Amino acid sequence: MNFSEMLIGSQNANVCFKKLVKFFVKKKKNNYVNITSRLLVLAIIICISQKSNAQISKGESVFSTDSIHEVRLFFSQPHYWDTLVARYEAEHTEYDHDADDNAKPLIASVRIDGKKLDSIGVKLKSNLSYSIPSDKKPIKIYFNSFVKGRTFDGLYRLNLSNEFPDPSMLRNTVAYKIYRDAGIMAPRTSFARVYVNNKYKGLYVMIEQVDKAFFSRYFKQSGGELIKALAGYLYWFADDTMSFRNNYEIKTKNSPQAWIHLIALAKKINTTPANVFYDSINTIFNLDSYISVFAADVVFNNWDSYFYGQNYYIYRDSAENKYYYLAWDYNISLNNYGMSGADYSILPDGTNDDLFQLPLTSKVINNDTLKKKYLNELYRINQYMSLDSLENFIHKMHNLIAPALKADSGKVMTMEQYEKSLTHRVGISEIDFEGLLSFIRYRHEQVAKMLKDEGIIYKEEKKK
Repeated sequence: MNFSEMLIGSQNANVCFKKLVKFFVKKKKNNYVNITSRLLVLAIIICISQKSNAQISKGESVFSTDSIHEVRLFFSQPHYWDTLVARYEAEHTEYDHDADDNAKPLIASVRIDGKKLDSIGVKLKSNLSYSIPSDKKPIKIYFNSFVKGRTFDGLYRLNLSNEFPDPSMLRNTVAYKIYRDAGIMAPRTSFARVYVNNKYKGLYVMIEQVDKAFFSRYFKQSGGELIKALAGYLYWFADDTMSFRNNYEIKTKNSPQAWIHLIALAKKINTTPANVFYDSINTIFNLDSYISVFAADVVFNNWDSYFYGQNYYIYRDSAENKYYYLAWDYNISLNNYGMSGADYSILPDGTNDDLFQLPLTSKVINNDTLKKKYLNELYRINQYMSLDSLENFIHKMHNLIAPALKADSGKVMTMEQYEKSLTHRVGISEIDFEGLLSFIRYRHEQVAKMLKDEGIIYKEEKKK
């Protein structure tokens, strides 16, 4: 291998520079030809380009939605599926979130769009979507479980979601797209045909993992403390630490200090008066990041979220020592759930008051400045959740994935139900889903009317 090939083969800029130093030291010790300044400049350019390419390629290939990707998993163990199920069940024992030997990823190989990696880790994942009445279980791939620091397309992990019970297979994709279009932190998604030992497992949605690779796209440093809510509303009670360990999971830097920071955040949320809440809490928590998700969850009818104490992350950025709020899991959002559903008001109205009495929601609603921020964010998010913004994209994705779904023997909806899922109600596993496009049209108009009642009028209406 020659000089330039050695550098270009490096996976990142740091490795590249280390190889560069070793190369020059070795040449100097062996009294080889003098290193010219021109060669040195060339070497530095190659290393810098490696860094630029790495930044550009972090997930850009995996999360392209121009076509359906192909993921092939290979296991050599004769009873690999039984082992995956047993490890999932061991890991998901209630209130037992500590990793043990039974919960470790199972070693396998993977080929994604023709590129193969050996010695990767695989787990089964999720809660509701794991209950799918077929063996098309949700899967998580760990590229760095057995080879420390290794990535694929700049990613350390990759989620393969079966999207159960969403009959459209599009709700996560659409919700996260709205977030990203609105400039709010959110995972990327794409679609994949997944094979296990060359047997077609079915159509999956690939969802970006919330980890240091994800946060490197939004923060200067990505080594902060990541907390996932399991059943937590950020309540605080004096001298109570057990409820925090039961209701939250430290996903990174699981240290005593991380728990101390989390408890301090909850105490500040619960003990700071509403009239000074914004300025006070913003010293340790970016409240705007929460208000954006609060507004989106209301617009999306996403009650399986902070409103239920789950499906959200908070991330403490190590550079700012400040928390940020991040949404997660939208496969049963964007839906009218019958009696109330899309009729839920954007403000307390006597039928939904409990949603606005939680630690965070109550502080926002009971402060005039924060309430105005929330209403303005409702207006902004609702502009992105409109047929004008989404209809073409939804039809494009619907048509793209239809052939792969048709061949999917693990799906629980019929193709007739899938075809109706954009415009008609479809019942899947005791949940009735409003047509995705029908919901977007109805809810967009409904939120606009509610905002108008609060004095916030859309620009086109002001011109009339």
